[in-house]
Amino acid sequence: MRTYGVVIGGAALCLLAAACGSVPAGSAGLTARAPKPARPAGPTLAGNKRLAEAEAKRLVSLAPVPAGAVWLSSAPAALPGPVMGSPEVASKADRTRYWRLPMSFTAARVWITTHRPRGLRTDSQVASFSRISELAGYGYAGPASPAWASAELDIGVAPAAHGQSLMRADGLVVWLDPVPGKDTLAGPRLRVLVTDHCPRTDHTVVGVTNPGTALDHALLPAGRPNAGLECYYFGLNTRPFQLRQQVRLDAAQARRVAASMARIPLSYEIGAVVNCPMDDESAEVIALSYPHRPDVDLWVALNGCGGVSNGYITSGFR
Repeated sequence: MRTYGVVIGGAALCLLAAACGSVPAGSAGLTARAPKPARPAGPTLAGNKRLAEAEAKRLVSLAPVPAGAVWLSSAPAALPGPVMGSPEVASKADRTRYWRLPMSFTAARVWITTHRPRGLRTDSQVASFSRISELAGYGYAGPASPAWASAELDIGVAPAAHGQSLMRADGLVVWLDPVPGKDTLAGPRLRVLVTDHCPRTDHTVVGVTNPGTALDHALLPAGRPNAGLECYYFGLNTRPFQLRQQVRLDAAQARRVAASMARIPLSYEIGAVVNCPMDDESAEVIALSYPHRPDVDLWVALNGCGGVSNGYITSGFR
């Protein structure tokens, strides 16, 4: 089965087409030149990780702590992990602190709900009461950033002996790898030109191919396309892997498609556990024509985990 990472709904893409439902397809005498100024360094995995760790540390420092609380050096048994759950991903920073509070579990819950962390909004709350354990959890959303997928402060409380309670705070940030993942699927690939017709089938095809090596950091080149072709293919259903629709795009339509593709994030969480919707392997090829360079093809998975690739890189979960 084809698996990709960012969900690109066919309905969203069809708005870009002329017809809805068609989102397929060294010498003496020479003076030395001054060196070109270096390009600003872009984001890196290590840089994003540092930013995420700093944000996790900042978030946990915002946890409100009642007077008389005693700091603990390790997690209490009643609060062994983040009370709101830990993201199932490898690229995460978790900064924690623990306290024993001089108040009952009920009083601690009231105190926390009336002392919100400054600058954060309440994201979620959970309470668990059973014959075995009692827990209350509070999640507060942190700021957005291109360096991370999510940032949150979680606060959990649990009852303790002698009418006291326990509190745990976690600054949790999931950072992103900003370097696009490689399109490494093995198998046949299509090459479609804007002036051609769409291939009749995409059976066994895993993607597209493009000449040159300038498409390893972005799905499309800089500039504005002047025409396009969309090829939309059935998946396993109806007429398996046959061409469903072909649509030619004028300059304005092609530029809208290119702008939509440019908005697709290429950063991704590392080692994320992902459960994809049903994938019937329906797909689309988009060919765009640019002045002074070969046409550029994109492969779009229309369901499952979705995703867009250009033969060099691919969007989404890896």
